[in-house]
Amino acid sequence: MSAPLPPADAQPEAVTGPAANSSPTDLPPGSDAVERVRRLQSDLRVLIRHFACRAEASALSIPAVNGRVVPPGSAPRIALEPHAALLVVAPEAIARDGRLLGQLYESLEVLTDLAAPANVKSIRLTRAFVGDEDEDLPSDTRSQAQWLFRWVRGSAVFGIVIFLATILLLVHVDRGRRAVQQLEQIRTEHQAVANSLGVARAASSAAGGAADYDCPQPTAPPAAHGPSPQAEQAGRGGQGNLLCAQMADALGRLRIIRQELRNWNVISSRLAYVSPITWLAPRDLDHTTGLSEEEWESTELRSLIILTALTGFVMPILLGLLGAWVYVFRNINRQIQTSTLEAWESIHGTLRMVLGATLGGLLGVLWTNDQPVRLEGMSLPLGALAFFVGFSVEIVFRLVDTLVRTVADKISTPS
Repeated sequence: MSAPLPPADAQPEAVTGPAANSSPTDLPPGSDAVERVRRLQSDLRVLIRHFACRAEASALSIPAVNGRVVPPGSAPRIALEPHAALLVVAPEAIARDGRLLGQLYESLEVLTDLAAPANVKSIRLTRAFVGDEDEDLPSDTRSQAQWLFRWVRGSAVFGIVIFLATILLLVHVDRGRRAVQQLEQIRTEHQAVANSLGVARAASSAAGGAADYDCPQPTAPPAAHGPSPQAEQAGRGGQGNLLCAQMADALGRLRIIRQELRNWNVISSRLAYVSPITWLAPRDLDHTTGLSEEEWESTELRSLIILTALTGFVMPILLGLLGAWVYVFRNINRQIQTSTLEAWESIHGTLRMVLGATLGGLLGVLWTNDQPVRLEGMSLPLGALAFFVGFSVEIVFRLVDTLVRTVADKISTPS
């Protein structure tokens, strides 16, 4: 059981000097007892500095005795003077005096309880991680802080690369999806104009008219702005020229979209060298289909296959990994603020990112119809759900554990 906390307004207890309670036997300066006292004083110095720094930082909260964090201003005042008085006493004097040694252990116990969930080891590691090292910092703590700093720096670079790759891939996927949608829209317009032209031709033939509804094929795509030559003749040639102008405009835009699809497919094929697209997208053309290489590269079927692979599998993996990366660095920031950094955080963070990428990829296996996923009345796209799953891995595993236990109980219960 921890010792009671000294009241805030209590006067510092006078530390009895070595002359009052000294044993007749003097301890050598390098004895085990003296070294133990020196280490205890070092731990006490770390705890006192920890509370002094947190009291000066008004933006941080001070944890209460029960481990819960209380807001600034409502934290209890801690009288550090009785504990700090033990730091000015020589270790040999404390080692000779049982009363002083008991006060040292009591101060360590009181301040350790107040610092929870932080402890001396985590405080030293956190201070060494941020570059504020003590002169008596243990060598193992220094090496752990250096390794953790290198891991955090490498993970930060890795996460930034993944973030940029995800953004670029999202832009690329949106470009391909819009091109396919515009192709379908232009095809619909072209079919409508062709139907109107057929109806007009049939009506003219039935009426014995001599209007010519055979539209000439344009030799070049129309300009991006301004009317085409057929459109300029529409006012002079009647309904036939108007329909031919609409047909020529639709065909010109269709060629532009085909070229856009070809460029998109070529870029996607190049991305196959650095992503799993090469396993999922068609690359070789079967020449028995009668299509040329240029026609195969500009077909929307190839674009739809690549889009399905990207949105259904590659993007959920990247977004799940990105969500786990954001959680890991948010957790490291919280541990730095509360001085609870641990040496095994690198292993925990790496496993967390692996689990986030794995769960994000599994979402693509479960939902591959490119439809929003409805959860608790909310409609989320697959990419957003993969990010949330990577960020909250524990919630997913709790749901899976509950589901498995429920199914197991139903199977094991006799009917």
